[in-house]
Amino acid sequence: MWNDFRYAARTLRKSPGFAVVAVISLALGIGANSAMFSLANGLLLRPLPVPHASQLIAVQSKLRGESLGAGLFEYSPVSYPDFRDLKAKSASFAGLAASEYSPFGFSVEKDQQPKMKFGVLVSGDFFRVMDVRPALGRDFRPDEDQVAGRDAVVILGYDFWKADCGGQPDVVGRTIFLNNIGFTVIGVAREGFTAPYPTVRGAFYVPLAMGARLAGDSQPNMLERRAARQIMVQGRLKPGVSVARAAAEAAVIGRQLSIAYPDTNRTSSLELTTDINARIREKPTSLAIFGFLLALAAVVLVIACANVMNLLLSRGRARTREIAVRLAIGAGRGRLIRQLLTESLIIALLGGVLGLVVAQASADLFSQIRIPSDIPLVLDFSLDPTVLLFTLAASIASAILFGLAPALQCTNPELTPALKTGRADEGKRRRLLGRNALVIVQVAGSLLLLVFATQAYRGAAILLSSPAGFRTDHVLTASFDPSLARYTPVQTRQFYQRLLERVRALPSVRGAAIAQGVPMMPGGDVLRVVPEGVMLPPGTEAVSVASNAISENYFEVMDIPIVAGRAIQITDRADSPRVAVVNEAFARKYYPNQNAVGKRFRLAGSEGVAIEIAGVARQSKYFFPVEPPFEYIYVPMTQSTPTGSQIGRNLITGVTLLLHTSGPPTEQAGPLREVVRSLDAGQPIIGLRTMAEIVDVRAAGALGIMIKTLAGLGGLGFVLALAGLYGLMTFSVSLRQREIGIRIAIGADRTGVVKMVLKQGLALAGTGVAIGVVLWLLASRPIMSLIQAHSFSWSLLALVAVGLLSAATLGAYLPARRASHLDPNVVLRQE
Repeated sequence: MWNDFRYAARTLRKSPGFAVVAVISLALGIGANSAMFSLANGLLLRPLPVPHASQLIAVQSKLRGESLGAGLFEYSPVSYPDFRDLKAKSASFAGLAASEYSPFGFSVEKDQQPKMKFGVLVSGDFFRVMDVRPALGRDFRPDEDQVAGRDAVVILGYDFWKADCGGQPDVVGRTIFLNNIGFTVIGVAREGFTAPYPTVRGAFYVPLAMGARLAGDSQPNMLERRAARQIMVQGRLKPGVSVARAAAEAAVIGRQLSIAYPDTNRTSSLELTTDINARIREKPTSLAIFGFLLALAAVVLVIACANVMNLLLSRGRARTREIAVRLAIGAGRGRLIRQLLTESLIIALLGGVLGLVVAQASADLFSQIRIPSDIPLVLDFSLDPTVLLFTLAASIASAILFGLAPALQCTNPELTPALKTGRADEGKRRRLLGRNALVIVQVAGSLLLLVFATQAYRGAAILLSSPAGFRTDHVLTASFDPSLARYTPVQTRQFYQRLLERVRALPSVRGAAIAQGVPMMPGGDVLRVVPEGVMLPPGTEAVSVASNAISENYFEVMDIPIVAGRAIQITDRADSPRVAVVNEAFARKYYPNQNAVGKRFRLAGSEGVAIEIAGVARQSKYFFPVEPPFEYIYVPMTQSTPTGSQIGRNLITGVTLLLHTSGPPTEQAGPLREVVRSLDAGQPIIGLRTMAEIVDVRAAGALGIMIKTLAGLGGLGFVLALAGLYGLMTFSVSLRQREIGIRIAIGADRTGVVKMVLKQGLALAGTGVAIGVVLWLLASRPIMSLIQAHSFSWSLLALVAVGLLSAATLGAYLPARRASHLDPNVVLRQE
C-alpha cells in the first residue's frame, strides 16, 4: 500500500496542472459540505462536553391527543414529580439527574444592585451523572438536594468564575448572593462544561431543592406541580441494560402515572432516547433546514466530482499505452484499479485538507450569527474532531465517486491498438458520450443551485421589505424579573403598575405596555385550548397555541391593528370575566365563515376555564421573519395564571416593558433607569435594546448569513459546471484535431469551425439547463414551502437559464477559437 502511495505521488508530480485543478475542484465541494456540517454540528448535533457523551440518555414527555401549531412539538421536558417517581421506580438507571435553566439576581454584597445571570437548578447527583469533577472544590452531596430550601450552596461556572470572580482560587468557601439569599461557594465547574445543554452556558449550579426559596412567593413551587413540565432529565444506564429495555420500563412507569394522576398525566407518556436524539426531537424544523443545506452542498460535491471524473477520463487517454504495457506483462486488473484509486484518494485527501480552509472561512461567517436573547448562548462552529471526521469521510466517498469509473474504464483497453498507437479509440464515441453526460449533470445541478439561491434571495428580500406586522421603529424594550429580588405576587403587580405610571409620564413617551413575550425574541407561553363548537380531529383532545400575556395599550404601542372586536383593556381585571384576543390565523382556522368575536374556548380541556374572544388582531410575525402564519392568542396579564400546559422550557421569566417614543428610543434609556432606580434601586434592568435592533439582528443578521450561504453554494456550482464544460470542450477539440485540420485544409471557413464547436457546447449546456428546469419544477413545491416563498418568479428562472447558457457559450468559445486557429499542416504531419 505504501508503494502505491509513493507511485501515485510521483505520477501526480508529473502532472501538476491536472493535480492543482482537481484538488481545487474537490476542495470547493468538500469544503462546502464540511461548512454545512459544522453549522448543524454547532447548533444541534455537538455532544455535551462530558466523558462518554454518547452514553447519555434523555427522558421526555410525549403529549398525546393534542394538535400542535407551528413551532410547537409533541416532546417536552418532564415535571419534577414525574422525575422523582421515575427515579424511585426504575431499575435501569445507574444515575438519573434533573436540571432547569433559571435567571438569578447575582451580587457580591447583600445590599448591592444585582445583575441578572442565568444559572442551572440541578439535582444533587447531576455532576456524578455527567461524570465530571469540579475544577476546584467539590460537587453536591446527595443530601444537599433533599430538603427544600435548606442547603444554600453553589458551584460556579468556569467562565463566570474567571469573569466575575477574577479566577481567584480561594473563592471556595466565600458567600455570594442570589436573589438576596447568601450562598456558600463549594466548587468551580470544569472549563468548557456546558451541561445540561451544549449551546447554553450557565453561570452557576444550584440545588433544585432551593428553587422554591429562590422564587419566594412570586411563583408556584415547581417541585410540587406535576403539570409543570420544565425539567430536563438525563442519565446513564446500568451496565448491560439496553436503551430499548430502559425505554420499555419508562413507558410502563409513564402509564402508571397516567392512571394515578389522570388530571395531569392522562395525555402524556414518558419516552427515553439518546441525548442527541432528544435535542433533534425538540428542533425538527432546524434538522430539516440543516438536512436541506447539506443536500445542496452534496449537489456541489457531485458537480465537483463530475468535473474531476472528466479530468481523469481525459488523462486516462494519455496513459493508455502505460496501462496496456502493464497489463501485457502480467499485471492484474485489480492491482491497477487499486493503484488508480490510490491516486484518486490522494487527490481527494488533498482536496479535503484544502476544503478545511473553506470550512473555516464559512465557520467564521456563521460565528457572526446573533440571537436577540438574554440567554447565554454558546454558538461554537469550530472545526472540532467530529467535523474533521466528517471531512475525512466526505473525502474518501468522493474518491470512490469520481475515481472508480475512470479506473474501471482505463484498465479495460483494447491491447493491440493501445500498444501500437498508445490509444484505445474503439470506444471513443461511447466514452465521449459518458463525458457529455457528466457535463449535463453538472449544468443541471448548477441550475438547481442557482435557481434556489435566487428564489431564496427574492423571498428574503420580499419578507425583509414587507411589514412585520408590528412597529419596529421608535420602540425601546427593557426586561424585568421581580422574582430576582424575591417579590411577592402583590409586590410584583404593584411594581409594574407604578413602573407603567411613571414611564407614561415621561415627556417623550407616547405609550407604554408590558408583555410576557416580545416579537422576534424567545418568550411567551403555550396554551392548551379547546375551541367551543369546533370539531377537532378524531383523537385530539386539545389544541396547543402559542400565547402572550400583555397589558392594556400593547396593541397601540406595537401598532398591531384590531380588525374585529376590541383590544385588551384596563377593565380586564383578575375578577372580571376571562377574555382573550386571537390573531387572524386562529379566527380563520376555527371560525372560517363566522365572526370569532364572542366565541369561546376552554383552557386545558373541554372542562377547563372558559375564555371569551373579545377581539381579533391582525396577523404579524412572532418569532422569525420567515415563519408561516400560525395561530396566536393574547391574554390580559392581569388574568394570566400558570396553566401547566407549557410545552418546552420558557427560559425568560418576568416581563418586558415596551416604550413607544416620539424621538430616538435610545434617548429614553437614561430616564428609564432613573425611574427604575427611584422605584427600587435593587431591581436590575435586563436586555435594554430597541425593537429595530432586535429585528435587524433576527432578520438581517441570521437570515442574511443564510442567504450568503445559499449564494455561495450556487456560485460554487456555477463555477465548477463552467470549468467542467470548458474541460470537456478542450478535450473534444483535442480528439477532433485531425478532422478539424482536414476541414480547414480543404477550405472550411474558420468561423464555421468556431460555430461547429460552439454548437456542441451549447447542445450540452442546453440539455443540462432543460433537465435542471424539469427537476426544479418537480421539486419547487416543497422547496418553496421550506423557504416560505409565497410566489415563484418565472423571470428569475429564465434569467438564470439565459445567464447559464451565456456563460456556457463563453466557456465553449475559448476552445472553439483555438480550434479555428489550428495549422492543418502541423496537425496532419503529427497524425
